[in-house]
Formats: sequence, structure tokens, C-alpha cells
Amino acid sequence: MVLSKQKKDMKKRFKLFSIVAMITLIAVSAICGEAAKSYEFIAIIPLATQKSVFLNQLKSEYEAIDTWLNEAQDLSSFVTNAQQLKFPEGGADPAVYVDRTTDVDSVEPTETVNSVDLKIYDSQNYKLRNIFLHALSFDKIQFYTNKSANAIRKKEIADAAYALAPDAVGAKKIIIPTTGDTRGLYKSLRLEDIITLARSCDNANFPATGRNLVLPSDMWWDLVNNNDILKGQLSNQANTGTIKPLIVEYYGFKIHKSEMDLTLAYDISDAEKAPQGTAIAGDVVPCGFMFINTEAFRAGGAFEMFYQDKSTNPTGRAYEFGFQHRFITGQQFSGGRYSAMIYCALAS
Repeated sequence: MVLSKQKKDMKKRFKLFSIVAMITLIAVSAICGEAAKSYEFIAIIPLATQKSVFLNQLKSEYEAIDTWLNEAQDLSSFVTNAQQLKFPEGGADPAVYVDRTTDVDSVEPTETVNSVDLKIYDSQNYKLRNIFLHALSFDKIQFYTNKSANAIRKKEIADAAYALAPDAVGAKKIIIPTTGDTRGLYKSLRLEDIITLARSCDNANFPATGRNLVLPSDMWWDLVNNNDILKGQLSNQANTGTIKPLIVEYYGFKIHKSEMDLTLAYDISDAEKAPQGTAIAGDVVPCGFMFINTEAFRAGGAFEMFYQDKSTNPTGRAYEFGFQHRFITGQQFSGGRYSAMIYCALAS
């Protein structure tokens, strides 16, 4: 009787084990089958759940590109719904009286709220066909993310330079030429030109602090390489085996070397800033520009990622993905807008 009971228990256990084994086998088969189908997709392109990973990666690589633009005030916190920048601008300073014998009058504070739509920067979509898709790793996707971040940042920097540089000489807008020795077609930038610019800014009552001068590479090296003071600043940098000079300081200016093409030029014949992207030739010459960090602003909005599966892309028959960023740069105060430019004078 005991033996019979043991047999019954064994049969029950065997049936239970069989059922569990069958369920496990079905689940494993299903998982493996789905994994086989989706492995390539997971490896080659981010799923919806991975989107945030690559957007964070894009943002990290974008912010790692250190440039002079970081000197401008960051008003990103004033961006609403990642699309529009709204920030207050205070009115005029109150009057100050000395030894006044009558009651001090009052002034009603005024505040203007500025609204600026952010520009939309889209990186061109990458189209990856089957031949490139086999086991494309995270590192390779990161490679494309990095290229998109760099491309977007470069375009934003070029637009920022154009927005912050003065159009022509005017109130609170200074433009001066270089006066140094001849280098090729142009007169080189020398330290005396920086002094002239500093004096001009002082005479026009520019803010004494926060002056940032941004120069294209040739102008920056002309200035630094021919002056012992500025060369001395570079020699005091840490000797790490990597030489990456980007900033020197002189006469109240933080002088930046732009590592990227500013696409900024000055038209000598028209005495004004050339349209953005105009080729440098003839009277259209290279130039640098100056802005005040407390007067200029930058604001970034949301990063977006767009993806189109091969199955829903019958024309291209490829996986496509691209990135988007919302961004704007400009002058903060309508009554301020202090800016300056220094251009390469023609040698003859």
C-alpha cells in the first residue's frame, strides 16, 4: 500500500515536471526565436526603449565640444515647451541723487518679456542598407551619433557668430581693420590692434568686463605668434604632450581661437558684414568679432531622434535615422547690443 502511494506521488511529480518542462521549452523557443528575429535590429538600430540612451549620448557629445559660445549666458531654463525662449528685460536704471534736500521721487519698474522662437537644426538622416547592417554594434551607432552632434554644433556656432557680429559701424557697434605686417593678401593682426579695439570700446562705454574676442585660426596665430606676452601665456600651459591652445587674455579681452569655420566675413567695399556663407575673395575678407558675455545669450531646447524602419521605407529600402536640436543665439538687451569686429585689411 505504501509502495502504491509512492508510485502515485511519483506519477504526479512526473506529470508536473513534464508540464513545467514543456512550458519552459515553449518559452525558451519563443524567446530564442524572437531574439533571432530581433537581434540584428537591436544591434543595428535603437529600439524605442533605447531612444533615450542615444539622445543622452548625443547631448553629451554635443556639450563636450568646448567653444567660445559657452561664454554667452545660457538661458535654456527660460525655454518653454522646448520651442520658445521667453526672458525678461528690465527697464532703465533708476536715477541717483546726491545731497537732495527734497523728497526722493519714485519710478515705476518696467519689464519687457522677450519671446524668441528657437531655430530647428536637423542633421541629415543616415541611410543604412542591409550590407552595412549585419551586427552593427553600439559603438558604430555612437559613431554616427557623434557625427550628428558635431555637424549640428558646427552649424549652430556659425549661426551664432553671424548673429553676434555687428552689421556695420553704428551706435555701440565698432569695426576696425588690422594694421600689422603683410601676410599673403592681408595685413596681419597685431597687439596694437587689440589696444585700439580696447580703447574704442572704452570710449563707447562698453562694459569693462566680459569682453570676448573670437578669431579665425589665421588671425589668432598672427596675433599670438608675434607677441612675447601672449606666447608666454601659452608656454605656461601644462606640458602634457598635447598642445591645444584656444584662449589667451590681454587688455581685458578673453581672446578665443575658433576651431571651426565661422563662415563670417566683412565686405570692405560695402563697409558691412557680408551675407553669411559669402566666399572670401577680393574685398570680402576674413574677420573676427567681439561680444560681451552678459549681453549675449544662447538657449537650447529638446533633442529629438527620428527613425524609419526598412519595412516602412519602401522607396529607400533602408533603415534611416537622424537627429534634431532646437537652438538660438542673440543679443539679450534691445537697448544694448554691444558688439565689435576686426577685419583683415588688404595689403595693397
